Amino acid sequence: MTVSFKKIIAGTMIAGTLLAAGSALAEDATGNMLTAPAPTAARKTVDIACMATAVATREAAISSAFSAKSTAVSAAFTKRASDLAVAWAITTAKDRNAAIKAAWKTFNASAVGARKTYRAANLAAWKTFRTGAKACRGSASQDAAAQGMDNNL
Repeated sequence: MTVSFKKIIAGTMIAGTLLAAGSALAEDATGNMLTAPAPTAARKTVDIACMATAVATREAAISSAFSAKSTAVSAAFTKRASDLAVAWAITTAKDRNAAIKAAWKTFNASAVGARKTYRAANLAAWKTFRTGAKACRGSASQDAAAQGMDNNL
C-alpha cells in the first residue's frame, strides 16, 4: 500500500486545522464557550530619563577607563624608547641583547596590564549599566551588541 506525500501533507493540515478549531471553540461543563483570557499585565513603561542616565554613566566610565589605558600605554612606549636607547648604547653584545630583551618584556607587561585593567573597567561599566537598565524597566539588549567594540579598543 503506497500513500502519496500529498495525501500525508493534506491529512496533517486537516488534522491541525481541526485541533486548532476545536481548542478555539471549547466549551466548559455547562455549555458556555471558553475564550482565551484577556492579557492582565500592562506593558512595562520604560523610564526614559533613567535609561539616559544609565547610558551616560556607562559611557563616562568607559571613556575614563580608555583614557587611563591610553595614558598607561603611552607611558609604556616612552619607557620602552628610553630603555632601548640605553640598551643600544651598551657595547657588549651579550649585555646589550639582555637589555633589549628586558626592555621589550617590560613594555609587553605594561601594555598587557593596561589592556586587562581597561577590560575589567569596561566589563564593570556594562554590568552596572545592565543593572541600571533593569531598574529603569528598560533593556540593555539594544546596546549589548556594541559591547564587543569597546573591548577591542
